[in-house]
Amino acid sequence: MTGHLPIQDPDDFDSEDLMNFAEQLLSPLTPQEELERICMTLAHLPTQEAQALLAKFQESPRAEEVIWLDSAIEEGTSHYLTPVNEEEERDLLVLKVIEDLTDALVDLDVELEGLDLDHSMQDIEREAVVALVAAGALDQAEVQRCAEHLTQLESRMEDLSQRIATKEKIMEYLQHTIRSEKFKQADPRAIRHIHLG
Repeated sequence: MTGHLPIQDPDDFDSEDLMNFAEQLLSPLTPQEELERICMTLAHLPTQEAQALLAKFQESPRAEEVIWLDSAIEEGTSHYLTPVNEEEERDLLVLKVIEDLTDALVDLDVELEGLDLDHSMQDIEREAVVALVAAGALDQAEVQRCAEHLTQLESRMEDLSQRIATKEKIMEYLQHTIRSEKFKQADPRAIRHIHLG
């Protein structure tokens, strides 16, 4: 396996270098060791072009020859998305807030679905209670109890729906505040592994 490299300076690689890498990665004649060396170099080159080239290679028939390619791509994405100035640090924080809000939305959606199911079941129970009260088998107070329970569930569902809508609006607003292109395009899952110093 090719040895680990430090992060490469983008100024050391021009478009011609990247074109040569692309040709070699897609050539059936390039030795496996050279494929590994190029992939390792690209993984440590923090540019969008390098990451795009790795992604393109990942789709090629020879990608399976570099068994650690997925890890290289993940590492390359991490290097690329590591902030290099205050604006990018802020944008990364914005994405982390969006990520937290997304996780919270999943929890709220699950809770809302659970309440919706409870509401449907409670409504069926209320129908049975109404029928049994009409038949004289239950006291009228049971209808009131069921109605109160349904009202409570509806109130909780409305509250959850409002919380979900609020978080969605915040996320949408925050997404529009991101200024640096690399974070506008970033996959939210990729930033989970990026930490601020």
